[in-house]
Amino acid sequence: MERHVRRIWPLSAPDIVYYLQISWEKDQDLGSGFTVTVCNGEQAWSGRVSDNQVTMEAKEAEMDREKYVDELQQALTTGEETVRNYSFDFSKDNDEEVFHFSYEKLLQDISFKLGSVELRQVLDSTEVNKELISYVLRCNAELRDKNEHLQQENKRLLCERNYTLKELEKYVKAKEELEQDLYSRFILVLNEKKAKIRSLQETLKCANMQAEFKSQSRTIATSQEVSVAEEDFDCSTDAENKGHASENRIWSQPSRSTCVPPQNDPIGSSLHDVVDIAPSRKRWHRIPQQKYKEAEAPKASSEKSLQ
Repeated sequence: MERHVRRIWPLSAPDIVYYLQISWEKDQDLGSGFTVTVCNGEQAWSGRVSDNQVTMEAKEAEMDREKYVDELQQALTTGEETVRNYSFDFSKDNDEEVFHFSYEKLLQDISFKLGSVELRQVLDSTEVNKELISYVLRCNAELRDKNEHLQQENKRLLCERNYTLKELEKYVKAKEELEQDLYSRFILVLNEKKAKIRSLQETLKCANMQAEFKSQSRTIATSQEVSVAEEDFDCSTDAENKGHASENRIWSQPSRSTCVPPQNDPIGSSLHDVVDIAPSRKRWHRIPQQKYKEAEAPKASSEKSLQ
């Protein structure tokens, strides 16, 4: 049998403490029926609520049976902390042997009746008191054992906590040392990278300066080549002008002797050769200017012979 004992203060006698015992079949709930025993230390009253009565009371309360059983469980088998949510009343009927025990649920402004049961006085109230004392002692022993178990568990957890704190301190210290080591290595690597970057910047700067110097040298060389080419072009132009002047002098001589027959006259044949002067002039135009004076002397002698 499962049982539960609690204190109640009936509405009809709020100054008197009663002890309420609820017992039911093991591995069952209150829906299968339960026994109610009320005791004031001197007398005891007992009664039983059947499963059919539970069903009828659930219908009267217009509640689902399972929900109604849960409400009974909360009202009759919980601790005294629910005294504000439920109320109990124990009153005597007209019949001296019958007492009514009712239990209600309290809401904000109203209350509704969960159920009631008829109780009859137990002839041997001493047995009831013994059962209550035995139940209380058994619960006390169970609570002591549970308390001792919880204390041992608390000690074990405390030891584990202290050990964990010590290990945590070791890990924190190791972490700090590792961070310091990593930071020092990082600083070394960072300084090496900075030195490498500075070296590369210097190398890049030198390369840029060399490239700029080469570019300036190329620009100067190009300007010098252009100036030399212009000077050569001016010299060649002067030589060409002098060649054109000599050609004009040569072409001016045949105009004076046009009446001479060109076939048998050697002078005419020499004039014919002079007419084809363009190729020789082209070849002469290719030779350097310093040979111009050497080529000018034969032309002057030919002019004298023609005269």
